[in-house]
Amino acid sequence: MVSDAHRGARNMGVKAAILIRAGEPLAIEEIELLPLGPCDVRVRITATSLCHTDVSARSGAIDYDTPVIMGHEAAGVVEEIGHAVLALKRGDLVVSASAPACNRCPNCIEGRPHLCQLSQSVRSVPRARRADGSLATGLYGLGTFAEEMVVDQASLVAVDTVLPAAQLSLIGCGVTTGLSSALNRANICVGGSIAVIGCGTVGLAAIVGASIAGAATIIAIDPRAERRADALHHGATLCLDPVNDSVEDAVLLACKAGVDSVIDAVGSPATLAQARAIARRAGEIVIVGMPGRDTVYTIAAFPFFLSEQRLSSALFGSAVIRRDIPAFIRLAEAGKIDLSRFISRKIALDDVNAGLDALASGEVLRTVISWD
Repeated sequence: MVSDAHRGARNMGVKAAILIRAGEPLAIEEIELLPLGPCDVRVRITATSLCHTDVSARSGAIDYDTPVIMGHEAAGVVEEIGHAVLALKRGDLVVSASAPACNRCPNCIEGRPHLCQLSQSVRSVPRARRADGSLATGLYGLGTFAEEMVVDQASLVAVDTVLPAAQLSLIGCGVTTGLSSALNRANICVGGSIAVIGCGTVGLAAIVGASIAGAATIIAIDPRAERRADALHHGATLCLDPVNDSVEDAVLLACKAGVDSVIDAVGSPATLAQARAIARRAGEIVIVGMPGRDTVYTIAAFPFFLSEQRLSSALFGSAVIRRDIPAFIRLAEAGKIDLSRFISRKIALDDVNAGLDALASGEVLRTVISWD
């Protein structure tokens, strides 16, 4: 048995990036991880990726109680487990999941683990003590912008792979959201058509998923030339600039009555309107981009009624983490998805604010904090 005193000493001096107040830069601090609960796991982080959700939390565009250890996309190694943890052991390679799955609640049992009832409760669990004595939680119950983290076992998936940690970290949120939105939520038929609006990490991964699913026409829509080039590399058959191209005319020319499906990886009122304009009658629109907290969608009721279009959202791409994360890793190992193309740069933890600034400006796809 490891004594509480020994455990506490070992968990002191963990370096982490903490959001103290929305709208301010993250603070780099040394924290003390709190002792493990029965279902908790201590993970040594090997790589963690910066996501637009981190940008939104830092700016205050999404609400989150502070102080909070930031970050939610990571790969790492299990260092310690609580006495009730059964599916993980010390030394396991794990990927974090921004949506936990307990496998016991009604949503998990009914095949919707991305809506697990733990999603809210894990966010409020204190995970570390700061130097001033205050307690900090972890973003989405994680807190991967740190050398180590303590999390509920429901937020981790054990994997067996030789993929580099930097690539593996991408599976924790953005890449899985995009792939799953295409493979799990959109009704893509072999030989069918789909448009993806917004070609950041989520949108590009959705394009890969659409290609794997057998779509013949994959239209990428993004105002940035470099993202359109990325989209072609990942499987898009046509790229459009919503600023300079007549998107609706071009889509109707390519697909006659419009596309079968649209994945909106932005989630703004403007992109939803564009999605509705290019989806065919009885087509579907899946919103996977997180809207701002005060965003309101306005839809003219009668035209929507006549169109029979289906409109839905896909939180975390509706991923089933213990099925999908290993499957997506196998796709990467088989060369079906090139994760290296998503990584723009690697940085140290001390440079996290500059990394988030670059992500917010659209300068990069994914920046990875790596301890390799």
